[in-house]
Amino acid sequence: MNYKMKYLFRHFFKQTSYFSTHNLTPLLIYTIGLVFLLVAMALMDAGEVLEYLYVLVGLAAAVWLFSMTVLNKNTAFYKDSVLKVNYIPLYMRILPTIVFQTFIFLMFVVLYSALAALVMDDWLIGIFTLLYYVLLGVLLIIPFTLVYLSVQIDRIGSVNIIVFIILVVSVPILYLPENIPSGLQHLLSLNPFYYVINGLQSNAVHISWNINRLPHDVLFFAQIIFLYMWVFEYYSKMKFSIYHHLKKRPGV
Repeated sequence: MNYKMKYLFRHFFKQTSYFSTHNLTPLLIYTIGLVFLLVAMALMDAGEVLEYLYVLVGLAAAVWLFSMTVLNKNTAFYKDSVLKVNYIPLYMRILPTIVFQTFIFLMFVVLYSALAALVMDDWLIGIFTLLYYVLLGVLLIIPFTLVYLSVQIDRIGSVNIIVFIILVVSVPILYLPENIPSGLQHLLSLNPFYYVINGLQSNAVHISWNINRLPHDVLFFAQIIFLYMWVFEYYSKMKFSIYHHLKKRPGV
């Protein structure tokens, strides 16, 4: 096992020991969602539970994508940050948080589906489709995380709240795609986060990937290729910006 994999393995298990009040916040949100799902199973019929599951998976996916970026940003700017370790590439240093948060998200989505299956009398989720959209979500969030690390923002907490609200509004969490005008639906579908979250939600209610989604796949991968081409060009400047900012912070 080379030093990069040792680093990833070691810091994966450190996620619950350092910076725990932040790193475990998504876990708390997923648990609250689980409690509400149990209440819904007791009070709602099967159709209503299915609708609730759709919303719950969408909200969990938004928290998952958002947390991977924000938690890496928080980790970068506390004392003795692992980002100061020069022999580990910057892209590698964000992976422990990404892998840890993805593991928790996958665990809870499968648990949500298992509980809903007790009411629906059917296992709805497609595991391979779930893994497919999770992989796309990780590929999508890495460039945004790297860019967010290099941005210097005052009052970062307020900015995070605004960004999360925009994310929730711009993806089909509080509404069903078919309930909005088709023109607006086509516009929102240009958002790669919409594609990933809607794919996870649809899969949770027994609508797995099919050939009809191929045009959306092509659009998504075109956006991903563009993002990575831009990030590769920006990468060296990004590292300099982060280290320069770290040096200016007292106690770092």
